Amino acid sequence: MRPPEELDSVDWASLRHGLRADASNVPRIIRALYGDDGRSARERVSPLWVLTRWNEVYSATLAAIPFLAHAAAHVPLVRAGLIHRLADIADGRGPECAGRGDEDAAAHDLVLAELPSLLRFLEDPDPATRRAAVSLTPLASRVGEDVWDRLVRRYEEDPDGQVRADAFSALAGLADPGGPRAEAVRRWTAGAVTDPEPLVRARAAVLLLERAGTPYPVDPVEVLAEARARATPGKGPRSTLAGLPDPDAREARVLGADPGAMALVARRSIAAGDRGERGSRLAARLAATWRDRDEEAFDLLRAALPYGHGDTFRRLGELLPYVPRADRPAIADEILPHAQHTGTDGYRLRSARLLLGRLGDARVEALLPHHRPGTVPDTEDDADVLGELAAATGRLDLWRSVLRSAHLRQENRALDALSPAVTAELHLELVALLHARRHVQPVATALAEAGVATPEVMAALTELSREPDGYESPADEQNFWDVMAIQDRGTATAGNRITAAVALARLGGPPEPALTLPAEASGGWRALARHVGPAGRPLLPLVEAALMEPAPATRLWAAHAHLRITGDPYARCVPVLADLVRTWDEQAHGTPPPPSALAMLAELGITPDEIRPHLRTWADSERRIIPCDARHGPPEDDLLREAARAHLSLLADR
Repeated sequence: MRPPEELDSVDWASLRHGLRADASNVPRIIRALYGDDGRSARERVSPLWVLTRWNEVYSATLAAIPFLAHAAAHVPLVRAGLIHRLADIADGRGPECAGRGDEDAAAHDLVLAELPSLLRFLEDPDPATRRAAVSLTPLASRVGEDVWDRLVRRYEEDPDGQVRADAFSALAGLADPGGPRAEAVRRWTAGAVTDPEPLVRARAAVLLLERAGTPYPVDPVEVLAEARARATPGKGPRSTLAGLPDPDAREARVLGADPGAMALVARRSIAAGDRGERGSRLAARLAATWRDRDEEAFDLLRAALPYGHGDTFRRLGELLPYVPRADRPAIADEILPHAQHTGTDGYRLRSARLLLGRLGDARVEALLPHHRPGTVPDTEDDADVLGELAAATGRLDLWRSVLRSAHLRQENRALDALSPAVTAELHLELVALLHARRHVQPVATALAEAGVATPEVMAALTELSREPDGYESPADEQNFWDVMAIQDRGTATAGNRITAAVALARLGGPPEPALTLPAEASGGWRALARHVGPAGRPLLPLVEAALMEPAPATRLWAAHAHLRITGDPYARCVPVLADLVRTWDEQAHGTPPPPSALAMLAELGITPDEIRPHLRTWADSERRIIPCDARHGPPEDDLLREAARAHLSLLADR
């Protein structure tokens, strides 16, 4: 433990943290913990994220630990947050964690050295501080300090439900199998299913389900569903217990093994008000984890609509492709009141309007306060909503308004949904974006995909393919985000030039600008090799080298490009594809094959012997082989199932 007066004795400039190699700003962050400037505890503790960015520790983290422990012991306002931060630093970094670096082991030992001064807060008057101290107790037991009795008192006597629940989880995790403590945990678990605190009942039910295995017995599932429906959303940091499984992640894993249990808990939580959005989050996870549950998940999310959570609207939008179009008007009617209610928070209002736009409901146009129908949207939010509406309805007047807006963002759906027909119809508006150096890469790619080779398009792409970079790389890493903003505004970059050169070649223009791209401009020559076919033969040496790369995605791209250039699937394409799909072990939870590789082999009419035993699993598994995230387009798992079924059809026809 070191006081702030000793901060200047550390050469912070020679240390690094998660943001940069110079940690000279750490003393200022630590001194602010002691300040009297009226800032909240969160505002004081949040800047410390640089010490554990990407869940890693750095040399500056090690130097800061004794100072953080001192602040935790002497500043009540930040005590709970700092103890949780120290628990996170030590979590999973003990000597038993093979493969961790020296800094991880040193961080673990440094936090252990501070435990005697921190565990006294197990009896602190503040429940958030007691809960934070509980998170450190697993570390204490490993160095022989007997905190078991103190944890038992927290479980049996603490007036705060969250503290009792975390103490119960810690006790369960610390009990040696077969020992007297394990017997005590079994006794507590049996009684905890009727505990007055819902969160304690939920933790006990998870333990019972974990022991029972799937398919789960009804009674513990009912206990968990009822407890979660009644539990008050947690306050403060999540229930991380240093060195033990995260109780929330453990519950998610247990529920994820049984879709019926997951759906029941989600349904009960939503019916009870969807507090903390727990039910709607589970509904979204149901669709991401299990096949053919998308409509059920959508119905659950629809039931959560009355509570008006902003993320519920977002999750509904992600599952919209699975909903029959005939049902969409009724869903829009349910969303409309939330999109009209200007007294709600901004995120909820924006999410509801975006979903109305995605549903193709024209009523949303009149709800935008800064927009008059028929005019160009003059805010980013309005442009985003109208982009959704344009993509859903195909109205060219909306497309023109959105594409002319100065507030069109890169992630706007109008850019994602540029079909060949719309691109051809609106190519002049898209050319105007090229001339303005705005969103060059998606626009140029859309024009190439649509085959729009008008004189205006070819002239704009030719000009862009010859343009030098429009900015210099930042010398100071702190200016990185400024450069990203410059790029987003459309300033000419190497990426724009490469994309334009490739689009020009794909549209029948001169291939030389693209064929002379430097080898390091991989994004350009890869796109070119994959699309221009035999004209890309000068790139074949680069493609051949990429076939030997360790990354599966690189080898997959190279196999496709080699086939496009040479026209010979057996030269290099088929062997690489077969190698990518042949190694998979369901029991070992190995990485499943790339769906596009499997699909390409089916197109070529080739089914390697090694994958035949797995095809039925990939085609018929109830659980997703590849967990999906609906935010990023069609689930990879759907593509895997379709490709597997194509192979089964091939085998049946032989």
